[in-house]
Amino acid sequence: MQALANDIDAALTENGNILELRSSRESSQQIVSTTDLLRPDNALLAEVVADRRALFVVTPTVNALYGAQLKRYIESALEQPGSELLVLDVTEAKKDLNGVDVVVTRATQMGLDRESPIVAIGGGVCLDIVGVSAALFRRGVPNIKVPTTLVGLIDAGVGTKNAVNFGGKKNLLGTFSSPEASLLDSKFLSTLPIRYIRAGAAEMFKMAIISDPHLFHILRAHSDEFQQSRFQAPRTAAAEAIKRSVVEILRELSLNLYERSKQRVLDFGHTFSPYIESESGFRVSHGEAVSIDMAISTEISYALGIVDEGVRRQILDALAGFSLPLSWSGIDAVEMYSSLRSIRQHRNGALHLVAPSALGHPVFLEDEDIDESLIKSCIENLAERKRAYS
Repeated sequence: MQALANDIDAALTENGNILELRSSRESSQQIVSTTDLLRPDNALLAEVVADRRALFVVTPTVNALYGAQLKRYIESALEQPGSELLVLDVTEAKKDLNGVDVVVTRATQMGLDRESPIVAIGGGVCLDIVGVSAALFRRGVPNIKVPTTLVGLIDAGVGTKNAVNFGGKKNLLGTFSSPEASLLDSKFLSTLPIRYIRAGAAEMFKMAIISDPHLFHILRAHSDEFQQSRFQAPRTAAAEAIKRSVVEILRELSLNLYERSKQRVLDFGHTFSPYIESESGFRVSHGEAVSIDMAISTEISYALGIVDEGVRRQILDALAGFSLPLSWSGIDAVEMYSSLRSIRQHRNGALHLVAPSALGHPVFLEDEDIDESLIKSCIENLAERKRAYS
């Protein structure tokens, strides 16, 4: 077993295909990589559920693709009878307490006890709603995450935070609650629409830019192949890219698992993106908004003389090369600048805008570093660059 990170909040260790994040609050999370999770001869899910009744929550898309297979698995592979399947209609616009109500109502009707897990199989929105539900039901029951999207696989499916939108604010209500286990099967990506592959890649680029230049170069070198194969080929490179993304996110989380420090490098791409998502009516997906945010933050860093032209070009070319957006025509610079008020509230009154100074070297920018006119000029520059890429 190899120690990958060890600090106040959590310790991250690796043992073969299993990563373990053990927190200072005496909770432990296993992150296990597997293939063909729902095949009858794959005992991993049954072993994790063990001799407990479980509520399985899936999205309509997952139900259409894998529902019959999952039902057969529940009936044939689980030790304890009485588990149930709930199909939950979720979108980012519906990521709210109504979804939580549906999940906890079914858990109540089933009579789940405090050791009974709620298993989420789906994308990031499904994982968030179920994570909040599991944290609230009976003051906390086990949560097992099975991400089926790339964003889920390398971010929402392995993290400790769960949140839902409230009052027009993205992720305003939520919990810090580690899943009991995260089961990662990249074969689920083979059925994912290409737009969602690209959106997930934005979160991979986030980690690559702030902490792993080698990952950045893997993503650039295999950009077309990763998109066309949905990260199924080249097999070794795709597996390495996914694993490095997961490990880097977990390493950063282990240093500040409960966000006692509000300076978080993982907030790269997450300062302007909430405004973009909300203002677009969530027509711009989370990953697409993160890409635009990273482009704006990089452009700000360049305008301030922090990052050089070579790195700036590498970052913007890499995002565009993965068919990720650098701008969105609906951005109003004045409104987006005003939206930073909510970001400051979330970060204890400080902006803490994460921007690159070089690959693998982020910096934090504060209010005295940026203003409305700077943001406006950067947006205009990116819009012009977007036309050049077209």
